[in-house]
Amino acid sequence: MTAATKFIKNTHPFPTYFFSHGAPSFMYPEDQFGNAGAYKTIKKIGTKIKSQLKPDYIIVVSAHWQSQGTNLIEINYQPRGENKLIYDFYGFPKYMYQEEFHSFGSLTIANEIQKELKSGGFDTRISDRGIDHGVWVPFKVAFSDYTTQTKQPEEKGALDLPDTAVIQVSLTSSDGDFEKHFKLGEVLSKFRNELVWDEEKQRYLSGMIICSGMSVHNLYDLGTSFQMPGKVMPYVKPFNQLLNNTLTKSGDRLLNGLLDLKKSSLLKQAHPTLEHFVPIVVASGVANKSGESIKELYNAEANSLAWGIYQIGNYKL
Repeated sequence: MTAATKFIKNTHPFPTYFFSHGAPSFMYPEDQFGNAGAYKTIKKIGTKIKSQLKPDYIIVVSAHWQSQGTNLIEINYQPRGENKLIYDFYGFPKYMYQEEFHSFGSLTIANEIQKELKSGGFDTRISDRGIDHGVWVPFKVAFSDYTTQTKQPEEKGALDLPDTAVIQVSLTSSDGDFEKHFKLGEVLSKFRNELVWDEEKQRYLSGMIICSGMSVHNLYDLGTSFQMPGKVMPYVKPFNQLLNNTLTKSGDRLLNGLLDLKKSSLLKQAHPTLEHFVPIVVASGVANKSGESIKELYNAEANSLAWGIYQIGNYKL
């Protein structure tokens, strides 16, 4: 019997998404710190993924995992199987620390990601780490059949994604390095555009990519804006427009547009720190390598935040 080719072309690649995930309170659509429209959009996307697309695995890049090296990308895998949750937020009500989301990882895919990252010139390692709230909070909205810890599934502890592995991939420590994070997206695009042979399962696995951050994220101004009901900080809408104009570009123009945006004073106002923006750069790298356009599915401007949700690839929700 001829050995299977490790990667083959995926003739029907899944869309890639960028989610704006907000605070952990995003889990509750009625919460004042969340956004009901973003909640409904992500819920709709998740329902389609879980019921129709059914990928074998999802690679996730979150704002909340940066490695300790300027060229280092880490990949999570927990030998015990299920991904533990990291409650990496502070000062929220106790019940938010009791929320659950159940998913498993994949050593097969983690190993293949590591190989591709090395080939792409990155330092890389697999880490025994759980998934942070930039992953499990929007995934809970997208994929759970219940919304709060007081409404558990019939079997407590049942997997929310029983047939789909979740593998988190880190950013580097240098969130200002747009070129490197754009390249990260280009490397990861292989797992969207090609199928991976799983020797143990004796079949090809299909994957998709989701990046998670915020299109505008200025927590320094959040308290001020909340004291003025209906107030939207003056930089939010102009930056949203500038970002959307940038994301319509393709090829070298897309990366150059992001590098030009990096020089803008609007970026410094919209993102005083860049960790919530860099996942958009990663998603842009996926789009560039895949030769696909970036489409805005939803956006809302509130206070000092913007809730952009984007899709890469031709797929109708």
